Amino acid sequence: MEKHEEYRLNTIDSIGRLPLSEQVYVTLKQAILTGALKPQVKLNEVKIAEQLNVSATPVREAFRKLAKDNLVVIKPWKGVTVKGYTPEEIIAMYQCREMMEGLGARLCAENCTDEQIEELQSICDAGIASSSPEDRVQINSRFHSLISFFSGNERVVDYLAEFREMVNRDMYISTLDKGRTDLCDREHMEIMDAIRAHDPERAEQAMRKHIRNAFVFKKAHADLRAKRFGE
Repeated sequence: MEKHEEYRLNTIDSIGRLPLSEQVYVTLKQAILTGALKPQVKLNEVKIAEQLNVSATPVREAFRKLAKDNLVVIKPWKGVTVKGYTPEEIIAMYQCREMMEGLGARLCAENCTDEQIEELQSICDAGIASSSPEDRVQINSRFHSLISFFSGNERVVDYLAEFREMVNRDMYISTLDKGRTDLCDREHMEIMDAIRAHDPERAEQAMRKHIRNAFVFKKAHADLRAKRFGE
């Protein structure tokens, strides 16, 4: 069921020299990832344009880009809503993600070069050193994306890219939990140790454990929210 508009957006600041539609897109995307725009909330084009002090055109263009990211759903004559997922969809996604990310890590351990290993290590270290939730999400996303890219399997890359932004939304929630953040850092180091050792079996198992733990955290967070807010 769609929810009424419950969002509050600030007038956007100029983001470098990005086109206005791109600035609106970045602003809305960040609001979705951080939970300021919650799942199932209907996005009113006119109200958003007024709140961001822009015309309707860049808002419409931003909606189209967000739809490609699987962050909103556009239905003709019904409008735009922030995409939500049923418990069954979440379970299915994490099951598939565990398999594909595990395969990506296995192939990465088999195929990656020394230069690629060092690039992954620098990203892993940057994530551990960062205390900014926004930065950690971007670094974490880059770490996982590069592992799949270095696997050399285009199907793995394409499949995982389809729901990368959904994963980023979950990542942002986990970055606000110190316990999960510390565990995530240790899991990334385990993955890196296996890749550096060119141990495909260990790399796959470390990655699969990492994704399973992410799902456990996601489910616990969703259960707690449902209990607290009666969702």
